[in-house]
Amino acid sequence: MLKLQEELKKGPLSRYHLICGEERYMVRYYKNALRERLSAPGDEMNCTFFQGERAEPSVIADVGQILPFMAEQRLIIVQDSGFFKKANDMADFLVDFPDSTYVVFVEREVDKRSRLYKWISKNGCITECQTQTEPMLKQWIAGYVKRQGKVMSNAAVEHLMERVGTDMETLNNELDKLLSYAGERDVVEDEDIDAVCAGLTVSRIFDMIDAVALGERNRALQMYDDLLANREQPMSILYLFSRHINILLQIRELSPLGMSRGEMAKKIGIPPFTVPKYSRQAGFFSPSRLRVMLEQRIQFEEDVKRGRLSDQLAVEMFFIQALTNGEKND
Repeated sequence: MLKLQEELKKGPLSRYHLICGEERYMVRYYKNALRERLSAPGDEMNCTFFQGERAEPSVIADVGQILPFMAEQRLIIVQDSGFFKKANDMADFLVDFPDSTYVVFVEREVDKRSRLYKWISKNGCITECQTQTEPMLKQWIAGYVKRQGKVMSNAAVEHLMERVGTDMETLNNELDKLLSYAGERDVVEDEDIDAVCAGLTVSRIFDMIDAVALGERNRALQMYDDLLANREQPMSILYLFSRHINILLQIRELSPLGMSRGEMAKKIGIPPFTVPKYSRQAGFFSPSRLRVMLEQRIQFEEDVKRGRLSDQLAVEMFFIQALTNGEKND
């Protein structure tokens, strides 16, 4: 159990917190949990926010010295300050804060060698919110659904993760839609997931690569148009497509080595239950064809950066070349 989880459950709370990491859903969750514990709703008198790299340690220090008004503590939340990436004297100011002042730093990136990081590690609580493992995500999804009086089978949970991905922010949004869609029914089925989550980019990329593998040009380009209609950016689509191709290439290269599903998943950085699906799809492509697509992606990105092609035209041409290469290889 994380130190912060223990503090929230049993107390007392540390006066200084740093919350950071890749999993932004958990970062926001812990920030809000601390705010709820340390500040009354709407109490702007005793809760102060500092946002961005323009925040000055001396200004924060001035606020930190003020005693709370008709409350037990004063809360300061400092978000995306960059204090943990550059030299500053924030740690010197924190030493002199009264016992009634609590400070929560929320950062995307930190340097663990920084003086402030080391100071809070010694005098406060640091919570790193890393991308969750597959078992932890499954447990979280099951608990989320259970709290709403419904259930999902393990197969349904895996189906949801296949279509949506493993980002907790996205999963949270899709779960809310699924639970609403299920209505009075107690069980959330695969059919519900397909009905509500069918338009998500992660799922569409799988379908697009199937279309490319089968040489179905019109279908592939239609799905690309659908993503554009859903306001997906062309270069974002290209990134996701090439990331997927890179996974397929790694699958092709690792499969002959006799690795287990878990070992392969850890090496590539994907959930273990998705390995069979990626493996099935990888079988449609030769390693050389996958490498050619990755090389073409780099060239088209360069054309966009140099202004030779618009991003939308570049991605369309990339897909056409990917399909043409398949015809040549057949």
